[in-house]
Amino acid sequence: MSSNLEKFVNRNRSEFDTEHPGADVWSKIEKTLPIKKEAKVFSLKDIYKFSAAAAVVCIVLTSVYFLYVRQQKNELAVTDPKATTNTAQLNGIAPEYAAEAKQVFNAIETRQEELKEATVDNPELYKQFLDDLQLLDSTYNMLQKQAAHTPNKDVIMKAMLQNLQLQAELLYRQLMITNDIKKQTKQNNELPNG
Repeated sequence: MSSNLEKFVNRNRSEFDTEHPGADVWSKIEKTLPIKKEAKVFSLKDIYKFSAAAAVVCIVLTSVYFLYVRQQKNELAVTDPKATTNTAQLNGIAPEYAAEAKQVFNAIETRQEELKEATVDNPELYKQFLDDLQLLDSTYNMLQKQAAHTPNKDVIMKAMLQNLQLQAELLYRQLMITNDIKKQTKQNNELPNG
């Protein structure tokens, strides 16, 4: 069968060679072919340029960190530690409430010191008092975080002040309890044995 086909092609060879496809055939074929996008080629020079730019950015950012940020942290550490805690906590409070908040912070710190001194001989009681205070303090920290993102800051600020006042009141009551315990202990020790 293949020999018949070969004979046919050989006999009609001249007719096959004279026929050419039309010009529109090739344009139709070109339309169906996918368009090749040129791939981006990076030379070694380009890679070196990008690496150098990244290194410069890293060096600048590191320098800024060490010169500015760490310097501020060191300055804060050198100042009075009580002032830094007040300053850190006052950062979240609006200026119109800052004076009142500062008074309450000072009262809280004073009462904490008094409570620490009053419960030296009873560390379990002091730990229990601290647990109660830490609950209020965690609520204050949550309010402070909310203040940064809420549009109605006035309500949050009032809640923060109220929380601080509650902390001061709790410390005052804890001091009263400690003093009552000491009085009862003293009275029990003074009772005549008999």
